[in-house]
Amino acid sequence: MKKLLSMIFLFLFITSVQSQNITRKAFFGIKLIEVTDSIKTALNLQSKSGLVVTAIIPNSTGEKAGLKVNDVIEFLNLNNIRLDKIKDYKDAVKNYREKMPVIFSVIRNGEYLTLTTDAVPLPYEKSDKYDVIYDEVKFKEGYLRIISTRPKIPGKLKTIFFIPGYMCYSLDNIGKHPYGQVVDKLSEKGYCVVRVEKPGMGDCYNTPDCFDINYSTELEAFETGFQKMLEYDFVDKENVFVFGHSLGGYEAPMVDKNRIAKGVIACGTGLKTWYEYIIEMFRFQNPITGVDYIENEKVVQDMIKVLYDYLVLKKHPKDLAIGDELKKEMKEYIEYSGGDQVWSRNYKFWQQLQDLNMAEVWKNVMANVLIIRGEGDFEAFSNKDHEDIVKIVNAYHPGNAKFLLIPNMDHGFATSKTPEESFVNKSKPGYYYNNFNDAIIFEISKWIEGLK
Repeated sequence: MKKLLSMIFLFLFITSVQSQNITRKAFFGIKLIEVTDSIKTALNLQSKSGLVVTAIIPNSTGEKAGLKVNDVIEFLNLNNIRLDKIKDYKDAVKNYREKMPVIFSVIRNGEYLTLTTDAVPLPYEKSDKYDVIYDEVKFKEGYLRIISTRPKIPGKLKTIFFIPGYMCYSLDNIGKHPYGQVVDKLSEKGYCVVRVEKPGMGDCYNTPDCFDINYSTELEAFETGFQKMLEYDFVDKENVFVFGHSLGGYEAPMVDKNRIAKGVIACGTGLKTWYEYIIEMFRFQNPITGVDYIENEKVVQDMIKVLYDYLVLKKHPKDLAIGDELKKEMKEYIEYSGGDQVWSRNYKFWQQLQDLNMAEVWKNVMANVLIIRGEGDFEAFSNKDHEDIVKIVNAYHPGNAKFLLIPNMDHGFATSKTPEESFVNKSKPGYYYNNFNDAIIFEISKWIEGLK
């Protein structure tokens, strides 16, 4: 009987995926490097144009097309795009979907070849321990991808809506990435975990691009995903929780506009305005990274002026990058090197974040609240901010909020005893994939199960 039910569910899942407006992104599976003088000589190339294939992943578009290691890809058929830089390739393939025709113009052993195929779709996530359900929800002029992990347990399930940090990347098929481990381990604990892709990421179709949107648009996307989640028949609407990590901890108390959630969890987050946080961050982090204290104070003084004009007075950062020294500081400390991007997001994203009154946001949360900080957190370094969130919630809703400091855990859920140790661990390849601190999963589960 269980086998029959599983087969029925699988049939329904496959049918729902095939009938969606979203089609799967293409899986190219090609590892490339740019042509250097030494590579040009070794492969006897006439020029440094093109990108060299260094590896091909099995069952990918690259393998299906017949690409081989040391092939030099000069052109890709979409608008006959010439590939000289890795960025050229990334820009060229980002809009490919499954079954779209692909044409590679390749140099192999001095011979020019044309390789053609249809794009192979990205594999879907799967697990023996829970079902992975791919869905979509209308957003703006397109559709957002929603991915749910549903434990193989009958009936309605306690459900966690997960919101990641500020970066723009897909949450689909991320394996041992800390977020992938959060989803996997919470699902194995028996919770349904729902994640919605940020606009433009993963399979999202015809939505604005995460790199270009402002804060309110991102928040709206999460609100839209949250409402869609409530339509699922396997979600226990009496036991819905929102879990926001890092900047997601700012959004976690806001996505539930109708106050459905039983609990809100925020880990490694903040309370102050973004302007105040960044200034404190420079004073806290820079000396740990090796910046001289006196030199750092000069940077802080410069950034106080820049950030005030940018975040408070709402000026465009291009109007503030005046002089070589200030341009250098802005590039190093706020990742601005021209255009509209600051910290890899549209500059308006941070200006809107600056205007949030997080004390008022938390005051209006009616749910139970768990605020978590890892003792080794290098990014969310203020115990006081986390404790103050709890004080605010409890001042207006006595007994609803709790603060938890987890020893030997840093911002990426890895084992680090101090921020200094976390900074060192960041540079170790694979550290965040192989040193996950399971205390975060244990404590979240313990808190949820302890609620009445």
